[in-house]
Amino acid sequence: MKQIVNILVLNALATTFCFAQTTQKTTFLNVLSNLAKSNNLELSYSSDFVNLNDSTSFNFSNNFDSCIVQFESLTQLKIQTTTSHLIVLPTPKFIHLSGLVIDSKTKETLPYAHLLIKTAGTGTITNIEGKFDFNISNQLAGNEIQFSFIGYKNGTLEIPVSDANNLIVELEPKPYTISDVYVLPDGSEVVDIVKRAVKNIKRNYHRSTVQMDAFYRNTSFSNGKASQLIEAALLIEDKGIGNTSNASKIELQEIRKSSNYLIPRPKKYEILEKFWGHKNIIHRCYNRNMVRFYREDWWFSPLTEYNDFIYEFEGPVWLDSVKVYKIKYIWNAMLPDGKRVTEREQHGECGGYFYINAKDFAILKIEQMCWPHENSQLPELESNQRSKTPNEICYQQIDGKYYLKYITGVSTPNGSFGEFENDNGNRKDIIVKTRQWAEEILLVIHIQTDRKQFDKIKYREKLANNENTYLKNYPYNVDFWKKYNVLKENPVEKKFVKEMEWEKSMEIQFEENASRHDKN
Repeated sequence: MKQIVNILVLNALATTFCFAQTTQKTTFLNVLSNLAKSNNLELSYSSDFVNLNDSTSFNFSNNFDSCIVQFESLTQLKIQTTTSHLIVLPTPKFIHLSGLVIDSKTKETLPYAHLLIKTAGTGTITNIEGKFDFNISNQLAGNEIQFSFIGYKNGTLEIPVSDANNLIVELEPKPYTISDVYVLPDGSEVVDIVKRAVKNIKRNYHRSTVQMDAFYRNTSFSNGKASQLIEAALLIEDKGIGNTSNASKIELQEIRKSSNYLIPRPKKYEILEKFWGHKNIIHRCYNRNMVRFYREDWWFSPLTEYNDFIYEFEGPVWLDSVKVYKIKYIWNAMLPDGKRVTEREQHGECGGYFYINAKDFAILKIEQMCWPHENSQLPELESNQRSKTPNEICYQQIDGKYYLKYITGVSTPNGSFGEFENDNGNRKDIIVKTRQWAEEILLVIHIQTDRKQFDKIKYREKLANNENTYLKNYPYNVDFWKKYNVLKENPVEKKFVKEMEWEKSMEIQFEENASRHDKN
């Protein structure tokens, strides 16, 4: 009997020792050490990231689970348990920054300006309105964000120690001083610069397989009003220069779709699609990477079909503090009637600009645009377009090689291109009733070059070239989109969201267009 009493006393003393720290002043380290010991666990943490030496007199619960909850709430640390360990993890803390990038003289906004944190090797771009809105780890406080935009001097902003909103970053125009007579480098013709850039593609751009985390957004409009939204998180596996577009793999990691308020396409397009197949909108956008697929058989190939284009030297300019040659290219192919494109009155000029690095002749940026003829109906059709999203392809340099950075542009919508008052009238007399278009962006977030770190894309998870993203319903992961920081960096235009929610909220629309709702 005496032995039993001694055992009970010893157990009481052990319990009292394990949780004594909860009723008197002690340290967080002692609390966790005793908690781990009483449950036969090993305490694991890094003193570099977690400070457990602070004193506390908080009365922690004797219940293991309750004690963990109280500890996390009090210290803002994360506790994980395994069968053998009690692990203490730091809770990531972020600094929220938002603001606007503008021209210091005109005060106009600068859309798609580049933001780069060199010490972290990360960056982003402003949205179409020149706005930025994102979270940065508090460990980067004191570092500088570099802002850059073509034709402007770089600007910098020191990352504060706390949140900062409504920031205004002014960039000063950076004129390039040069004589009125442009001297072409290494050749007597402008096309020689383009040819040299093409010759250096295999040397300048990656030829090995890489994986890219990317974000895709497609916003559709009808007569200038929001009509549909599609957003997706992607994993892209690209085998590099020298491989066809079919060699690229795209995994649709997450996607969400709003309701569709576009005017439906005529039945004849659905019939044609059954015969010719559907071209997936994400594959279609990615394949616009003109440098990556410069050898593909396109009808419009300014990097290979030199006889079908006119090249004009616009002079040297600055792009992200790099001297580049700006070259205008104009489509001027021979038509069946024996005339060049630019000789036909109903045709305007179609082409764009190359921005070629003056040092290594890498193509850093491509702009695509049209300069319509004065009798063309294109200006009337574009008058309804609200945001004027540029058709651009931009590249970034990492460890001596160039990779895709983003693709933006206007594309065909999931519906009729437009309606006219008099479809059978003369071209110049056509009256536009409805004009529809889609604007899209594909933004590369992270590039992984180490094959050992690749996430394998299984065959069944690969996005098919002919998969109809508009019609197919996919799962909708609410938690993922709440935590997806890319949305903070590139938010949807507030006016667009407001117009889309005239009938129901966006969250309800996403749920209703998900496969889970469809099955229910």
